[in-house]
Amino acid sequence: MLSLLNYFVKLFGYNVRMERRVKLIKKLITWILVVSCLLVTAGCSHLPFSQNTKGTGEKGNSVKGQGAKTNPMPIDPYEQAKEVKITLYFKHEVADYLVPEERTVLQDQQSLEQLVVEELLKGPKKFERLLVMPPGTKVIDVTRKADTVFVNLTDDFLKPIDLSTVPGREDTSEADIAKVQARLKRLAIYSIVNSLTYLSGVNHVQLMVNNRQQTYHDMGAELLIENGSELNPDSPMVAIERDKRWNLTPARTAGLVLNALTAEPDWDIIYMFLSDKTMDGDNLPPLDEFKKEIPTLSGGMIAFEDDPVLDQEYLEDKALVNVRYTDKTGESPKEVNEVLTADDMEGIWKIRLPAFISRLRQTSQKKAKD
Repeated sequence: MLSLLNYFVKLFGYNVRMERRVKLIKKLITWILVVSCLLVTAGCSHLPFSQNTKGTGEKGNSVKGQGAKTNPMPIDPYEQAKEVKITLYFKHEVADYLVPEERTVLQDQQSLEQLVVEELLKGPKKFERLLVMPPGTKVIDVTRKADTVFVNLTDDFLKPIDLSTVPGREDTSEADIAKVQARLKRLAIYSIVNSLTYLSGVNHVQLMVNNRQQTYHDMGAELLIENGSELNPDSPMVAIERDKRWNLTPARTAGLVLNALTAEPDWDIIYMFLSDKTMDGDNLPPLDEFKKEIPTLSGGMIAFEDDPVLDQEYLEDKALVNVRYTDKTGESPKEVNEVLTADDMEGIWKIRLPAFISRLRQTSQKKAKD
């Protein structure tokens, strides 16, 4: 230690006062001792537990021949989870079309493809949507190879859909059950296909049941066979591509509303497809108030031949739908060409009231004031 002291004395020179030299030397010696202790402690911590401490039993008794065990650090099961946005397709509550629902979920250890199917089978979280799926259907596993996703479901998927859970299908006649089941099963299949093919790079979906490829007949998917195809109901069901024909578009919403107006209108149903704005820019009134403003007309309000929708044009969150129909609400029938505005309301396209309905409301309101 004395030689170390002499070294520091020479190091700092004799032109420094002795008092300052002593203080500085003490600090350096203290720092060296602290660092040395830390290095020794760190080295001991890497020794096996049985070499650096003695195990103790209850009440402080020494446990011979057995090292004390430490509890492992708890692992957070959500440590690796991350938020992802997915788009799922469900049947519209009353229309036989699919509508999207965007959802932010946590992705943990499962693949994104499996997460999509799992979330779909949980059902919708937003209004005016419905999961059409045979009861009890669960996912066994989901795998992806190139641009094809293989979805393996339990054999519950082969069962019929419970029509009592589908609005408007509760009282289906025996003669129509097979036809209705086929349409709903097609929507069930495309709800899976269109949800998965919304993911980047996914172009095909192969459905299986209990690790086996099923026939179109067994899957209840005969309606998926296109006219002129070489496939038949007993053929194994092949991988399916995305099909936008079963998604609800602005043109299809306009068609649903106009078709409903050709007979005695059921405003409880039609109202679901109306935007909260009218073509005049007014706010759509509540349903009960709206029904009071519309006079009852027998034989329907409009008429048309073939398809009343001519074309549609998308404009971000809006769309323009060109329609043609015969207005029967005036003194004499009148041919009308009109461009309807459709609004994207949380993923569902809804139509603003056609001009003739707005006119009927204004006439009714005026009469009520008089």
